[in-house]
Amino acid sequence: MMAGLPALADDAADEAALLALDQAYATAWKEGDANGVMALFTEDATLVPHHGDAPIKGHKAIRAFWFNPEYAPTIVPEWTRDATEIYIEGDIGVVRGRARLVWEYEGTRTTIPEGNYVLIAVRDESDWRIRTLTWNDDPRKWIQEEID
Repeated sequence: MMAGLPALADDAADEAALLALDQAYATAWKEGDANGVMALFTEDATLVPHHGDAPIKGHKAIRAFWFNPEYAPTIVPEWTRDATEIYIEGDIGVVRGRARLVWEYEGTRTTIPEGNYVLIAVRDESDWRIRTLTWNDDPRKWIQEEID
């Protein structure tokens, strides 16, 4: 059991795998690896974005939402994710936490100093993959600055 997390998961290996999945998600974004990000999701995954935006369902729609080739790529130089709770029931795992995100897009750097996220994963044969991902933050706290 990771220090500071509630003792909700019975299997330390599954807990470690879910933490690794959570961190792999941020790492793939920081590395600019669209295929790596997408590989972490089930084919029928759903994103439930912040600010009440409509859910986005399935690999094709998620890829178009995040990695549309018609738009400039989003650069993610910083993303820290702090899992504060993990729950595992059979082949379903939930990771809830807090995050700090910095991204750059078309000459603007945006910092989200803090936000919440919930990642719901399912066991896919021997690996865990993201089935549902939701996040929220307060846009009034965003810091935006022009970059060169």
